[in-house]
Amino acid sequence: MRVYLHRNFLLSFLASFISLFGSKLLMISYVAFVFTESGSATLAAIVFAADWMANLFIGVLGAQYIDRQDAKKLLIWLNLVTAAVTLLFLGFTDPDLYVYAVVIIFVRALLKSAVQNARVKALVQFFDEKETNTFSPLFNSALPIAMALAGAVGVFLLNFVGMAVVVLIDAACFLVAAWLMMLVRPNEARLAASLHSSRGEGRRSSLSGVRDAATLMARNDTIGTAVFYIVLSVTAFQATYESLITVIPEIWFGYGESGIALFFTFESISIMAGAFIYQYFSRRDLINDSNKEKVNLAVVAAITVLYLAMPSASDNIVLAVVMFSLMVLGGEIIWVHHFKLMIAHTPGARVSSVVGLQTAIGYSLMAVFAFVFARGLDSIGVDTTVYLNIALTVALVIGWELVRKKIQRRERQAAAGVTDATAERPETPETPAKSTAQ
Repeated sequence: MRVYLHRNFLLSFLASFISLFGSKLLMISYVAFVFTESGSATLAAIVFAADWMANLFIGVLGAQYIDRQDAKKLLIWLNLVTAAVTLLFLGFTDPDLYVYAVVIIFVRALLKSAVQNARVKALVQFFDEKETNTFSPLFNSALPIAMALAGAVGVFLLNFVGMAVVVLIDAACFLVAAWLMMLVRPNEARLAASLHSSRGEGRRSSLSGVRDAATLMARNDTIGTAVFYIVLSVTAFQATYESLITVIPEIWFGYGESGIALFFTFESISIMAGAFIYQYFSRRDLINDSNKEKVNLAVVAAITVLYLAMPSASDNIVLAVVMFSLMVLGGEIIWVHHFKLMIAHTPGARVSSVVGLQTAIGYSLMAVFAFVFARGLDSIGVDTTVYLNIALTVALVIGWELVRKKIQRRERQAAAGVTDATAERPETPETPAKSTAQ
């Protein structure tokens, strides 16, 4: 555990966690409030969708700008601005002002998405390369842990205080996060290298960053596969189980808000456990290049089976919580594993663009999955909706693995072409043959 007592890691992780906790606290509290007042999973899902859709705009239009910035300064300002926007919610806590509340949540989500991209950029500005590889899985886990804990705390708070108090706590989170970020000391060498590589290209349009990121995803098997499974984990799994959290405690067990808080609490514990379990095996080289594909598919298969069996736990809350927790744990392992690979294989000058596009794709589809899944819960019931989701998941995984084989074949052909061209190049005084001693 000593490796995680690194000053910059502790400060930046804590600042990220508190900032993300604040981002989610108001949203999830409001979701629970709306569902309790209306009984509609669809209205609750619209709040989630507004939050997730914001990632599309930042991922496409903002990531190129973030790649060119000093992450520390940017994170400080983003947290201060978000605190100010959050306070606007004080005037829109009445259920009759639902539409305006969703607009504020959307604006906050834009800022939160920018924070998330800047956090990723911080990985290549705050740490050296070895530290980046070590810290990236846990750094990324701050988001789902914060979201789960915010769910548990937010629902609990609503039993004792009004939405206005939640808003004030929320704004305070961003101010604390900004203060913690002021204490971070970036790695000067990597900060200079990062700014030089990203700004040295001159000003480029937002769409050029998207094109570069899309090209990397399409041509690099590791990056492409990482993006696919990250997107899968936040759509077919996370988007749907977040909807289930707001519904099944009441419709299966009649526990209402206390049940929602219970499931969110176990979600946060499971996410944390998944991140550290992955780190334990990865740092001991038990998850490596030779077995990473088998481990990945085995975990996906296990989650799918658990999800398929979930309706059988409708009369046993202990079994439902256990199965749900194992699903979340497996999803977190998939997420942190592929996030680590994506960061490790993406050039530093493109890291925000790649993560931004991945986030835009993932969270936009997350909004779609959540809305469609919630409509299914309202119209055809939990069991049928879950079974349809599993069928879609299986089809997506099989489809990607077939596409992936084509990408791998193209990579091998490109590598063979470079090797042949090198072998056929005539030896000249200007291009001497490489010595075998080298």
